[in-house]
Amino acid sequence: MSEPGKGYTFAMLSALLSGTNYVLGKVVLANLSPAHLVALIFSIATLIQGAWMLQTGQWREVLHCSARAWRYVLLFSALSIAALWTLWTGVKYLDPSVAAFISRLQTLVTVFLGIWLLGERFRIMEAVGGVVVISGVALLYATEGVEVSLWFWVMVASGVFWGITEVVAKVALRHINATPLSFIRTSIVALFYLLLLTIQGQPLLGLGHRWWGVIGIALMGPTLARWFYLFALKRLAVSKASLVNQIQPIFVAMVAFTFLGTIPGIRDWIGGLLILAGCTVMIWGQIRGLGIRG
Repeated sequence: MSEPGKGYTFAMLSALLSGTNYVLGKVVLANLSPAHLVALIFSIATLIQGAWMLQTGQWREVLHCSARAWRYVLLFSALSIAALWTLWTGVKYLDPSVAAFISRLQTLVTVFLGIWLLGERFRIMEAVGGVVVISGVALLYATEGVEVSLWFWVMVASGVFWGITEVVAKVALRHINATPLSFIRTSIVALFYLLLLTIQGQPLLGLGHRWWGVIGIALMGPTLARWFYLFALKRLAVSKASLVNQIQPIFVAMVAFTFLGTIPGIRDWIGGLLILAGCTVMIWGQIRGLGIRG
């Protein structure tokens, strides 16, 4: 398989695992706070990734990181802390499919950050796509109603944070490989949320049967899904990796219907599909404008 072919495969696997995590997280969050969930899954993921680093000898790369690499790694980690709290808070209080649709705002942020910060050319397709995305978000907001407006905007904030995080991750990968980058970020996030739980006086254990869900999320989310996406970014332009990732909400809807019996309403689907369509238009405009192949 060619390098771009591997990149598309990794991006698709990342979207599938991340989508499944929305539904599994919705179940587990019925009895946990978002901060508690993040602390647990990233602690488990740190142990898994640490064992892999020791096995492969990649831990040595951590010791030889340049100062510039550390700056991007720490920024990546800090943004991830904010993005994760807003993400799981939104999933806790919203329908998982609606939350997944709103999360696609990260594409809008990523594209326009490229235009604003990196001096990329602004094209008409980006403008059209942005308008379509905003229209879809507005329709979802009108559909969800005032009673969930706070959690709606929390999820919007999550999309913004993830969009910025994606750009920083792409830059960080110029200075450090995907596996050590993921390990350091995972460790920092785990430490932050463990300290937060300690300060709040929350018990870490005593989860009972909920442990299976926490372990599943740790395996699929910060470990496999994040690894796969970073591997995809190594082999694809960020715009192409983002394009494949737009299918994530479809996976969420399928898994939610299969295991929870929930399905978005007609207006939710229309708003969500407008968001996906707008994102696709923006990314396709980038691909055509940059002449990206394969």
